[in-house]
Amino acid sequence: MALIAFQALVHPFHVSVSDIKYKEDKKVLQISMRIFLDDLELALQAYSGNEKLDITKKENWSIVNENLERYVLDRLKLWDEKGKEFELNYVGAEIEEDVMWCYIEIEKVKKLKQVKVWNSILHEVWNDQENLVHFRAFDDVQSARLYKGEDTEVFEWGS
Repeated sequence: MALIAFQALVHPFHVSVSDIKYKEDKKVLQISMRIFLDDLELALQAYSGNEKLDITKKENWSIVNENLERYVLDRLKLWDEKGKEFELNYVGAEIEEDVMWCYIEIEKVKKLKQVKVWNSILHEVWNDQENLVHFRAFDDVQSARLYKGEDTEVFEWGS
């Protein structure tokens, strides 16, 4: 019976979802990421060097958030059409059921023609990790599936 309960708790696939939205009126890119807690916990334990780190305990939140910020900013990068890397501002994170929501913002995005996105979240944990990226800009939605070794996508608008 315990084995069945354990199997129900473990998800059979490894995926994160990143939603990137360009707010043209505010000249900002808003990024929200959903990452399964159990996968993220494994990554943060290795990243922090603390194999006993429990990311769901409120008393650990300060150290979790600090490591989460560094981890996410190390594994997510965006560049403009000229190859200039955008400065990512970590806004924060929150737990909702079995996922961690991470929020990032990029300010002063004056124009948007092309954005190169690199996302290697959890690629060091799972060889079959998929990172889905949905980019919303100018009433258009473009999506990509990023895998280990194929973790970059270029999104373009206009001519």
